[in-house]
Amino acid sequence: MTESFQIIFKELIYMNMNEIVRERRKALGMTQEQVADCLGVSAPAVNKWEKGATYPDISLLPALARLLGIDVNTLFCFNESLSQKEIGLFLNKVVEVQKASGLDAEFVLAMEKVREYPTCAELLHMLALTLQGSLMMAHLDDESQKPYDAQILSLYERVAKCGDEKYSKQANYMLASRFISEKQYEKAQELLDAMPEYNALDKRGLQASLWVAQDRTNDAAKLLEHKLISALNDIQATLISLAKIAVKEGDFDTAKQLAKCGQSEAEVFGLWGYSAYIVPLEVAVTSKNVVESLDLLEKMLAAALMPWDVKKSPLYKHIEVKENGGNLGAQMMPSLISELEKSEEYEFLRGEEKFKRMIEKYK
Repeated sequence: MTESFQIIFKELIYMNMNEIVRERRKALGMTQEQVADCLGVSAPAVNKWEKGATYPDISLLPALARLLGIDVNTLFCFNESLSQKEIGLFLNKVVEVQKASGLDAEFVLAMEKVREYPTCAELLHMLALTLQGSLMMAHLDDESQKPYDAQILSLYERVAKCGDEKYSKQANYMLASRFISEKQYEKAQELLDAMPEYNALDKRGLQASLWVAQDRTNDAAKLLEHKLISALNDIQATLISLAKIAVKEGDFDTAKQLAKCGQSEAEVFGLWGYSAYIVPLEVAVTSKNVVESLDLLEKMLAAALMPWDVKKSPLYKHIEVKENGGNLGAQMMPSLISELEKSEEYEFLRGEEKFKRMIEKYK
């Protein structure tokens, strides 16, 4: 090797080691002096390692890795994946960057991490979902959305082709849903044909039973409460689809009954007040009923601004709620108003004065 190549090689293999050493030392509650004593070096030497000014001698690396509770691959940042905790922390950072600096900064940060861990399916999938949510909340016009949307699509496509079956299935589901909304029906059907049929075996119930037997009742309850919310959301989505079919078939009595079921479900199971109007509004809008649509829209928008206090319901008392999570309805409102203003679905309402006043009120 030439001297210049040796220097470049050394820089590459030690890249980011300083951050790993610093973060692990702090996580273990150790001082630089303690690390130095354990390794038989000086505290200033450890300080220089953490600043990236110098590097540990190669003979010290196994001992340093053991001291920090990691392997040498992790010390060199040779791992190809991130842990769930690391991914969660990074996603929180991505969201915070979006709030502080906007969509561009959020996407730049996300794509930098993707380049760093290009084969980590869970990271790519979770970033795609997070970025898609941010884009929906940004209420941009169609043209402005395109460059962001292309990056999200690219992430889903990469996950769909990865070897991780769990995330490739989820990515294919998202892609199929996207193709349906874009009226690319053949592409959607191709993906659906490749997906497995519904599997009734759900390990969550069995996992909860195991935890109850082990006296881990809090974990069991939390898991089952999440399962309940997931099931209720599935029911709402199914009722909406059935209601649309009923309206298309001209069976308005059935459509109204389905709307009542959707509203009752939200009330009986203590869901967010906003949820109670989703199915009834879908029926009214699909039926082009101006009076009912306006009445339900008014109630839904007002309910959206009322926070859902999950802890008040005995059905979800074990679910952890983020502190300072903000008002979801207020965060959703710009996106909701944008859809009301632009979607063809609401075209029949745009000439109504009450509709115009409603838009101005919540804009």
